[in-house]
Amino acid sequence: MKAVLNGLATFALAMSLAGVASASDDWKGGDAEKGEKVFKKCAACHTVDEGGQNRVGPNLHGIIDRPAASHEGYKYSAAMTKKGTEGLKWTEDNLFTYLEKPAAFVPGTNMTFIGLKKPEDRKDLIAYLEKAAGHTK
Repeated sequence: MKAVLNGLATFALAMSLAGVASASDDWKGGDAEKGEKVFKKCAACHTVDEGGQNRVGPNLHGIIDRPAASHEGYKYSAAMTKKGTEGLKWTEDNLFTYLEKPAAFVPGTNMTFIGLKKPEDRKDLIAYLEKAAGHTK
């Protein structure tokens, strides 16, 4: 009986770890061409070109794996600055979650964009941000 319980516990642990791994891969599989169209929702406030200007929001070139609130020359909200000093990094996972509802991910952010509810839109946008920065994954 003990062997059966240990086996079940091991199986349950393996399944929960597999769930964590798949949850952290939710952003994978995006289409950069579709993401360029999604980015039009962002373009009023952000640029993505290398050396591009900041607008209402910071330039997003090279955002993937960049520490939060670290783009040179942009004045971030206190909430975003705090997240940056706490070690938040814009990984694909964090962007995927942030882009769904920015104000929930960083309470007090100045970003008023409501978010992208569709996971496919978020995946596509992340793929576009990677492509625009010359990342290949």
